[in-house]
Amino acid sequence: MEIHSARRYADSKATFYNFNVYGVGLVYEVGGVYGLARPIFPGSNQYTILYVGQSGNLRERLQSHLNDPPTAGITHFFVERIDNLAARTTRERQLIAEFQPVGNTLLK
Repeated sequence: MEIHSARRYADSKATFYNFNVYGVGLVYEVGGVYGLARPIFPGSNQYTILYVGQSGNLRERLQSHLNDPPTAGITHFFVERIDNLAARTTRERQLIAEFQPVGNTLLK
């Protein structure tokens, strides 16, 4: 029996990084979208997406989330490089609609 909605998690098709100073340091200073997550259970290749955002500088934005997380329990993140602002905004909306992250719904 699956206890998590299929819309709320991503599998290992995306590359997830540890949400720490080292992991965030690997991210380029480029525009894109990102997702903050935690594994469904320890050692899992499936992640519950907790928050989705977009930025003109992914590394800077993720560093700010390290100091002030938008929600509790974040252990991992993914990024997608998208240089165009309109395309970033569209992709962010798609990801929020798909995963319905708790951090985004709490902000409404």
